[in-house]
Amino acid sequence: ADLTKLRYLIGEEKMLIDALIESVGYEGTIVMPAFTMHLCDPANKKERVARFHWGNVRKNALPFDRKKSIPKNQDTLVQQFLHNEGVLRSYHPLYSFAAWGKYAKLICDKHPLHFGLNADSPLGKLEELNAFVVMLGYPMEESVAFSLAHYKNNLLPIKVIYAPIENNRKLQWKAMLDLDLKDVDYHNCCKAMEDRKVIRHAYLGGGKCTLFSMREGVRQAQECYCIENDEVNMWTNSVK
Repeated sequence: ADLTKLRYLIGEEKMLIDALIESVGYEGTIVMPAFTMHLCDPANKKERVARFHWGNVRKNALPFDRKKSIPKNQDTLVQQFLHNEGVLRSYHPLYSFAAWGKYAKLICDKHPLHFGLNADSPLGKLEELNAFVVMLGYPMEESVAFSLAHYKNNLLPIKVIYAPIENNRKLQWKAMLDLDLKDVDYHNCCKAMEDRKVIRHAYLGGGKCTLFSMREGVRQAQECYCIENDEVNMWTNSVK
């Protein structure tokens, strides 16, 4: 959610979380990404860190902590959600998920460190459970749900990324394999879903809210990527 787009809400984040809990009930489940990408090694960061600082950062970094590591540069709804009673969090130093409700433990349990958004991750379990994605004031194409399509398609390139974890009460920089998704654009995928009328829209305050099936989103993203990849291959072959 982006509460700045929703304008003024009485009770703000707490009210919104209470409303979500009331909507799904105790037989339902609420899951939010609680990513901590800022913890990654300085060599892996998108924002540049001067090379002469790398050694100092690696020596003094704090390991990922499920209770204390707060998502940075994310919406404040996730930060408030982490403080709610009964919320669990998966263990991944970069791609953790927070969950409340009936399937919270199932979703957060056994989060693989390598390829942290693959079919065995909380994201993959959400697709298996036929979850729905709700974007509150946030652009639909920024949903992390679409990322699963690239892991299911076994895309390249693969990169190595390092993150700090605690091992026997000591800081350890863990090397993990992951996909490089920095240039992925889901605009065409969202447009195709709009054309197929598998998306619902509403407005809360001044913000546009979007609801769609995660299975539909992942399937569409897989199809869109295959089409785009075929077009690139056709163009490459014509140039040759």
